[in-house]
Amino acid sequence: MSTPLIQYTLLFECHADYFECHEVLEEAWQDGGRQDLGYAALIQYAVAHYHARRGNTAGAKKSIAALQQKLGLAATELEGHGIDVETFAKDLECWPLPETLPLDKSTRRQIERLKPTFEPTALTFDELVHKHMYRDRTPVVTERLRALEARKKARR
Repeated sequence: MSTPLIQYTLLFECHADYFECHEVLEEAWQDGGRQDLGYAALIQYAVAHYHARRGNTAGAKKSIAALQQKLGLAATELEGHGIDVETFAKDLECWPLPETLPLDKSTRRQIERLKPTFEPTALTFDELVHKHMYRDRTPVVTERLRALEARKKARR
């Protein structure tokens, strides 16, 4: 069975598709009412990697600083997702950022068993690096316009 965290980890370690990592956990985080601080922390971690790879060091370090601030609050959920929190905290001090996740032994074994079955990405390196520029934003824009109209109607 694939969970959002398994999908995130495979995308992170097999494809280095940090943008998609963000998308996978964002959806799960939203579906859970934005309650899972572990997901929020891992989303921030993927964002930091995405910025770093694009050469936005300031953005990456800002994301890391924000993550370090919330790490204590997210520790229980992160551990529940199979993250070794002590190692994760140390990894946040490294530059460049590590390219593997600090998983506990059981979760690491599960991921390593799944890696050979995970399909390679069809994206080019440029598409991975600048993925936000290639996505279809139509649903997001449509939803924002719908919400704006709803707010306008509520004010009348």
